[in-house]
Amino acid sequence: MQTDDPRISEIIDFIAAEVGVERGLLTPQTPVADLGISSLDLIETIFKLESRFDIEIPNDGPLNGNDVTVGALVDHVAALLAAKSGGTAEKTA
Repeated sequence: MQTDDPRISEIIDFIAAEVGVERGLLTPQTPVADLGISSLDLIETIFKLESRFDIEIPNDGPLNGNDVTVGALVDHVAALLAAKSGGTAEKTA
């Protein structure tokens, strides 16, 4: 992941703290389920991300399902933040 981008780094730090895993375990290809994050925990984390970054993550988007990866989660949040600020987000995965 592109951790030199402060926005991406902040998203990764937030996710790591919320789910209680070491930041180093959050690689783009890692399924969130492999980190011990249940679908309910993922939904809760998404709600907290929405609150923290003042964004709305659609229920029917790429984060809907059991095969969500850390990269997909970070990319989606970064893209929403970029759209909110009028910029573009680079892919991290």
